[in-house]
Amino acid sequence: MNVLFVCTLNVARSVAAERMYRGTPGMSVRSAGTSERARRHVSATDVAWADRIVVFEDAHSRYLERTFGADVLARVTDVSVDDEFNARSPDLLAALRDSLVDVLGQPGAASAPD
Repeated sequence: MNVLFVCTLNVARSVAAERMYRGTPGMSVRSAGTSERARRHVSATDVAWADRIVVFEDAHSRYLERTFGADVLARVTDVSVDDEFNARSPDLLAALRDSLVDVLGQPGAASAPD
């Protein structure tokens, strides 16, 4: 499964989630941002590659829909993690783990929930 994590600037939430799930068997991960100032801006290639797209707020879903079309929303899951942390914050890692485990399974585990 190819998972794309999308936040605003691609410096905290999406980067931390990508690090967390990198190396999980059966899963390839990438991260990107919606802002023109993002460290790595989400592209059509990223969206086409992704089986599942995880966003962290409703604005990210709206951006993806507006930019890539309504069909993309079938692959989008919003896990609602606020943009108040830096990428290595223990609080961010805890919030990500709490919100992502139900969606993607345990990081490093061989299978994700349906």
